[in-house]
Amino acid sequence: MPIGWHPIPFSGKEQQVPDQKRFRLKLRVHRQRGADVDAWAETGEAVDGLAHRVPHMEVILHILFDPDRIPSCYFDVAAVLHQTVRHEIEHLLDEGLLALGGPTTRKNQQRMPSQERWQRSIRLQHWHRMRAKLFARGKITQRKWRHLERRLAASNLLTSCSTLDYMVSAKELHPFVKGFQAEARYRKVSWDTPMHEYVDSMWESGKMTKDEAAAAKTMLVQWAVRVIPFAPIADETLAQYL
Repeated sequence: MPIGWHPIPFSGKEQQVPDQKRFRLKLRVHRQRGADVDAWAETGEAVDGLAHRVPHMEVILHILFDPDRIPSCYFDVAAVLHQTVRHEIEHLLDEGLLALGGPTTRKNQQRMPSQERWQRSIRLQHWHRMRAKLFARGKITQRKWRHLERRLAASNLLTSCSTLDYMVSAKELHPFVKGFQAEARYRKVSWDTPMHEYVDSMWESGKMTKDEAAAAKTMLVQWAVRVIPFAPIADETLAQYL
């Protein structure tokens, strides 16, 4: 879900870093018989009484598992938590209190929606440039590419967006890739193993079509090769999606 706080303000050449960064981590456990192990997170500004006296950021981790599988499910719980935590850390580096705020000129300030203006960071600008070089590939005009990116950015904020648009948007693609890396390291498997499992689960649950799943895997693999050049990826995955 979108991160709901402002990045560190940027002023000229100096990065204005606050003296203190306050974060609070909450863990919520959900037990459901017959459920597969799953984890997800909510991030944003804390809104309780304490936050009014001492403003801070909050990350809420949710864990779902089958209580009948305890303790055999603990390894799977830890693996999916590695993916989820790393995913959220990448969001914090992109848009949260840890983000590097990018300079804003009067010209591009007029062109950007207000929400995108305050979420903007140096890393996100870098991702947008890399995506244009990697995915446009000269097959689409600059104007059409910018329109596509704006559509993906807008769909990322809507509950009605497709799962494919959500996963491959500029704000989500990199966190997904790094999250799969964290899970793969913990499980001691290749990077593409959790990637295939996650995307296939989206397809099997009806959240993606077969063609959409293939499109998601293509962009995920291409991005992983670009940003994690030494990540172990199966040869058959590279041959099919790179």
